[in-house]
Amino acid sequence: MDYTNTGALFTSLNKRNEKAPDMNGNIKFDKAYLMDMINKAEGSDEVIIKIDGWVKRDKNNNRMVSLKVNTYVKPAVTQERDPWDD
Repeated sequence: MDYTNTGALFTSLNKRNEKAPDMNGNIKFDKAYLMDMINKAEGSDEVIIKIDGWVKRDKNNNRMVSLKVNTYVKPAVTQERDPWDD
């Protein structure tokens, strides 16, 4: 995980029982990104972060899912005054 707002799920090789997760891993978030998402929640108790995933193989050929945050934020449009307008 070299990039922020990305992560991976790896196959659990040491499942101790049937209820244990099939995969586990981490996602690395940029703190400013998380704070921005919380601020945009505007009083809501939920923050939804969309993610994308790709099934791949790790260096030991075990199945994994590579993850990327995909929460598109439309850029703010600034209305600048045209200097030629009176």
